[in-house]
Amino acid sequence: MSIRKISIEPDGNFSFIDEYELDRYDGYNFMNIIKDSLLIYYNGSAQLAITKYDLKNKTELKKNNLKKDDHKESYYYSNRGFIAANDSFVVFPYLYKKQIDIYAVDNFELIKRIDDGKQYPKVVVYDNENITYHYFNIYAGKKYFYAIYVGHKNDDNFLDRTLEVYDYKGNPIIKYTFDIVPFYFVVDEENGYIYATNSHYEDYLLRYKL
Repeated sequence: MSIRKISIEPDGNFSFIDEYELDRYDGYNFMNIIKDSLLIYYNGSAQLAITKYDLKNKTELKKNNLKKDDHKESYYYSNRGFIAANDSFVVFPYLYKKQIDIYAVDNFELIKRIDDGKQYPKVVVYDNENITYHYFNIYAGKKYFYAIYVGHKNDDNFLDRTLEVYDYKGNPIIKYTFDIVPFYFVVDEENGYIYATNSHYEDYLLRYKL
């Protein structure tokens, strides 16, 4: 298993730069490569952990383990979430609670927690009808991070989602609503655009002006 580093040329062609061999198997979910060769990834199943890994030296630098529930059905772990990272921060929004944790990349310590002060019950395994989903996806820009918030059950209107924008001190900046919700997205902060996809519009690449 390996990770290839590829650049996009001005004419749209791809150019191979380097390749990093991974010396072990892991759940490499939501991979972020920063500072040239530092891999930040999330294992949401067996480990329920956020890991910082040095690709060049094939060394695990730090792992933050999240508390698991007392069962082995990882999809229903109360502390399940997502990650995104830039060169300075790792952001972890939770799927089953309205909470976002911000970690510093350098020491991998929690520096800020954004929550609504509520205590959320543990998710009941297989009780899908009564699960309230909170954060759905996340993007870490240089100035701000951008989190898609759901706040309803799976069978409710999927369009009823918002994009919350925060700075890395945890201050809310702005909140966006959409006619077509971005599911998976990146943000061009310099030019003020969001580029996104939505599974209900499979033939389209979406662009929004911030």
